[in-house]
Amino acid sequence: MPTQTTSPRTAASPPALLPLRGLSSWLAVVRTYQKCSEVLVLAIKPLGLKLAQHDVLMTLLMTRHTAEPVTQQRLAENSYVTKSHMSGVLTEMAVMGWITRSNSADDKRSRVISLTPLGLTLAKRAYAAQAGVIGVMMQPLSDRQVDELERTSRHATLALAEMVRRMV
Repeated sequence: MPTQTTSPRTAASPPALLPLRGLSSWLAVVRTYQKCSEVLVLAIKPLGLKLAQHDVLMTLLMTRHTAEPVTQQRLAENSYVTKSHMSGVLTEMAVMGWITRSNSADDKRSRVISLTPLGLTLAKRAYAAQAGVIGVMMQPLSDRQVDELERTSRHATLALAEMVRRMV
């Protein structure tokens, strides 16, 4: 009886994947982001902070000297906390005494978010923890490599933002 030969590709096997330009770079970015988040969570844990709270504190710390008041809407746009999660995070932070929420003088529907003195002290400590993570992450890179990393990341972000704009 003749033996059947099977082809390397059977009906159940998926088609071969074509090489994808940039795949290994994309994976490196994703892995770096995940590892950075993991390390940052560990660095801010002794401060009693969650990652979303840290993000809000950093946004408020960096924008505290701007002329425009920081509203809940602006916070949601400038942080990595989703709009649906922002209200709960701000409520937690207000209960902890880290922020205040007040009505906007310009728009009665908006709430202005500010750091309390306790929140400012915590934000500065969280900033120091973040600076330590960034320092370790950037230490092996030259100044030129750090600048190139920023430029490259900005270009990629703009390309993705354009893609989002076309998709919505």
